[in-house]
Amino acid sequence: MHRFSMTISRIKKAGKPWLLKQTRNPWFTTLKNGLTNGYYQTEKAIFSPYSNLEKQRYIHGSSVDSLLLPYFLGIGTPQSGTTWLYQNLRCHSELFLPVQKEVSYFDKHFHRSLRYYSKYFTSGHTKVKGEISPNYCIIPSERIRFIRKIMPDVRLILIMRNPIDRIWSNARRMFSIIASDEGKTLEEIDESEFYAFFQADYAYNWRGIKRTPGDFINESNRGNYPKILDNWLKIFPREQLCVVFFDDIATSPKRVLNMIFRHIGVSTNVDWNFFPYKQTINKNPEVDIPPKFRVYLEDMFCRDIEVLYERFGSPVEKWRCSS
Repeated sequence: MHRFSMTISRIKKAGKPWLLKQTRNPWFTTLKNGLTNGYYQTEKAIFSPYSNLEKQRYIHGSSVDSLLLPYFLGIGTPQSGTTWLYQNLRCHSELFLPVQKEVSYFDKHFHRSLRYYSKYFTSGHTKVKGEISPNYCIIPSERIRFIRKIMPDVRLILIMRNPIDRIWSNARRMFSIIASDEGKTLEEIDESEFYAFFQADYAYNWRGIKRTPGDFINESNRGNYPKILDNWLKIFPREQLCVVFFDDIATSPKRVLNMIFRHIGVSTNVDWNFFPYKQTINKNPEVDIPPKFRVYLEDMFCRDIEVLYERFGSPVEKWRCSS
């Protein structure tokens, strides 16, 4: 029998358990990532030429009036309550958000046309439209300028979480998946893997895995809030940015949502029985930061936290490092 036919036969007989076993094989991971990267690069090569020409037309004054574009963007940050925000905003009768939470047009799919992006909002033409893609917080300045050009009045929402807790939460999430795939506990993952994750030039670029797209993504950048704020506020006026603190979502979720409703111009008179504002969404395994990692992460972020404390005061007080 042909080797490929034997493989298909084996999958049919063994079913899901056999397939899951193969996903733990480094060869399978390498193949999967190679195929994903290859597909993305091919797609980019096909669509980029037209997309670049289209964007140049809009940059030089062509109207976007025929396109349905969002009135608000949730720009970040990852592991900071953006899924909670998405689930709650979708419950507001005046708002429309796409079924897909992270459209990720301005980071992952910028090689596609603006008309392609517009199609995500066609079902919401009578409502206030928006989307939440948490990696927008670290897109390059030229893309932020493009957003300002095509959507000059767009309202922006940024959720900030203690950057040490945020990066540890993401590490727990990623390594819990890896540990499960490899039949290990989280504690059995070598500490060098965590340091590689914290230092990665690309998100998820460790163990020889490089996930594309996102060549400007790394974990520490997503917690560098002073830089994020400066990048966006040198292009957008301050009144168009609503800054939310993750801690307030836990203590005052309705107040947070009302603040966001006012920011994007919709009614605060809602029936809270239809909103999952009390729910914890995408909860990660509870694992305290080991002292050695906390010291390392404090060294990464304490300077930034002090800059934020000078800027925002009491909401950042609890983030400040002990040393």
